[in-house]
Amino acid sequence: MFNNLDYTYNDENSIIHRINPLIKFIGLFIYILVCLFKYDNILFILNLSLVFILILLSNISFLRYLKIVWKLKYIIIIIYFMLYHYGIELIDINIMVFKLIFLILYIALIIYTTTKEDIGRGLARIINIFNLIGINIKKISSFITNIITFIIIYIDTMKEVINSGENKGIVYSHSNILNKIKLVFTNLKRVYKDCKNKMRLRKSDMKYKLYNGNIISKYKYRTKLAIFDYAYILMNIGLIIYYVLKVR
Repeated sequence: MFNNLDYTYNDENSIIHRINPLIKFIGLFIYILVCLFKYDNILFILNLSLVFILILLSNISFLRYLKIVWKLKYIIIIIYFMLYHYGIELIDINIMVFKLIFLILYIALIIYTTTKEDIGRGLARIINIFNLIGINIKKISSFITNIITFIIIYIDTMKEVINSGENKGIVYSHSNILNKIKLVFTNLKRVYKDCKNKMRLRKSDMKYKLYNGNIISKYKYRTKLAIFDYAYILMNIGLIIYYVLKVR
């Protein structure tokens, strides 16, 4: 059920699909900003609840979001062990992990509800804003895009290698966690080599650009702000106002 992970735009009719892509990126920035604020129970719940509400309003199967978290299960376990090893309290680890999970879900929300063209426009406007203040964000965004793309290719390639091993009698799905970790590390070199080759060819493979190039957004007014955009902005600004008035 959780094996097939989809990174493509979902052509649904929802409030979130209608929101201007630039506003979505601003909302993502505010989410990260609030995560870095001084911790407060109510602020933490409000910030995560906002993301959860957006997911519900996206009209996309909740299973697609759960698949993402499921794919990250071993990374999450490693984070728990590492942070606990350095003496961080379990409650603090839980808070950090939940912030990370909902950040990933927020990014997935944008990918699922925004076409390639609209994301390009949104990023272009953000880049233009930074260019006005003398920051060359183009190289930074290109670097981040390459990292994200490599991670996606790496996960898919590791899955291909493991499936190939199962065809030869190496049953990954029924192995214990130590054997699974051993199998992953055994294939690191092979997977890395395959990933480098795929990265060279990724311009001709839209699968690793996270979008389906054949789908065009049905909402033509995205260059203008609508009532959903203003509501989206107000909800995010409300978090900052709460922090300033109640927490800081």
